[in-house]
Amino acid sequence: MEKRPAIATEKKLTSISRHLFCAGFSASFASGVTAPLDVIRIRRQLFGELNSAANSVFCYYQTPGNQAAINVSGLDIVKRTVRYEGLQGFWTGYSSEAFRQWTYGVARIGLHRVFTGRMSELKNGAALTITEVIGCAAAAGAVAVPFQIPFDKIKVRQIKDTWCQGFPRYRNVFHGLSILRTCPQFVTDFNKVLPAAMARTVVNNVAGIATFDLMKQKVGPELEASHATKTLLFSAVSSCCVTLCMAPLDSLRNRIIAAPTRYTGLTMAFFKILKDEGPLGLYRGAGVTAGANWIHNFIILNTFEHVGNAW
Repeated sequence: MEKRPAIATEKKLTSISRHLFCAGFSASFASGVTAPLDVIRIRRQLFGELNSAANSVFCYYQTPGNQAAINVSGLDIVKRTVRYEGLQGFWTGYSSEAFRQWTYGVARIGLHRVFTGRMSELKNGAALTITEVIGCAAAAGAVAVPFQIPFDKIKVRQIKDTWCQGFPRYRNVFHGLSILRTCPQFVTDFNKVLPAAMARTVVNNVAGIATFDLMKQKVGPELEASHATKTLLFSAVSSCCVTLCMAPLDSLRNRIIAAPTRYTGLTMAFFKILKDEGPLGLYRGAGVTAGANWIHNFIILNTFEHVGNAW
């Protein structure tokens, strides 16, 4: 009888470790697959910023003295990346992304499952309400954001800087972290991007993970199909929800990270892009963004489920 609390505690710790490991593994694996799409979408989103840089390769498309805004397709981005960097250019910044997913991804996805599991225990195993599932997803997203921002800064700036010749900021993720740690503007820049990052992550968690869990809970028992088929179907639907919600928030966050001196915050960035580029400026690269977000969310949910079940 005396050993039962210790055994229960050990099982609980094992369950938490399983959730956190599966979250980090699935998120980092998904990011490796979608890295080329990430590079393309970020460069599309940043084009409004990059085309004004005198030393940018985007000046290839402009006549001397003419810095008028022009449009560059995703295919143009692919061609320029291959020409200047080769195929490895599509994995620019992936070291930062991998570290990001083993911190931010672990918190965003793993803690959601820890929170919902704990809440279910408090309710003696009863099913969670829609509000409770959404609340757990939003809380896990909010906790994850501080881990996200430093790695996002390094990754986005690495992708940007490789096309701004002569101004390499970070040799690798560790060099980037050491510079950010001593940068006097870090706290100011952090606060600028925090609202956009918070909105993006909370929306991502609610649209993606919460939708997936609610479909498993509400639709799963009524659907006559194998577990693998249900996982594929529910992850596909939740990935569509993520895709529809993420494009403007993703673009705003990346613009603020890339040019913190140009945008003072989320609201200012929103209205400045509307003024300078029109509503479509918020959806620059939306096609690639949609593909990247859909594939990323789909791989995460399927990998998490299958690795977790095999644990």
